[in-house]
Amino acid sequence: MGTKERRETEIEAFRSKIFDAASRILIDEGYEKLSIRKIAKIIDYSPGAIYHYFSSKAEILLMLYEENEKKIAEKLIEIPIDESNPEDTYVNVIKTFINLTLEAPDHYTAVFLNPIEILQDKVGMLREENISENFLRLYKVGIEAGKFDPNDFKTKIQLIWIYTNGLISRLVLEDDISIERRNLLIEKHCSYIRDMLLLKNNKE
Repeated sequence: MGTKERRETEIEAFRSKIFDAASRILIDEGYEKLSIRKIAKIIDYSPGAIYHYFSSKAEILLMLYEENEKKIAEKLIEIPIDESNPEDTYVNVIKTFINLTLEAPDHYTAVFLNPIEILQDKVGMLREENISENFLRLYKVGIEAGKFDPNDFKTKIQLIWIYTNGLISRLVLEDDISIERRNLLIEKHCSYIRDMLLLKNNKE
């Protein structure tokens, strides 16, 4: 590993420490109690070191959201699209999204389960403009294949997004259930979504 690559790895590790600490403070104490100084104390760095990369606590939260979204989107875009059975691809994307999100539950809690005004324009699920691009892209494939209902499809995508995040939020908050139970709930959720996607004449 060269000097440049090593430096980039160190910066990434440092930013991850900041995001983890910020998430923990948000969960335990709320947004009002979050501060650069408090983050610095937790990760044992000076506030100046954090200010070198972030101008404010608000920027930290925005970057936390955007980096998590980017990482997940990169994974989802790699899933091959089955144009003959787009419902299977759609369900696969949902399942992958759920499992990737559950890998960083503190980050999800910090961003999605806290009423932070500066994030609402990005994470508000009732806004049509916040519909997932991956979900929208896949639904259009289903319409072209003649399997998905083209009527008011954005509302249906939005509801699927809300249902899916509702399940995620409960899995994050009720983290004492067994892996078997968690997987069953995810499988059932995906099965219901699959039925919701298909036109009546395409259901087996």
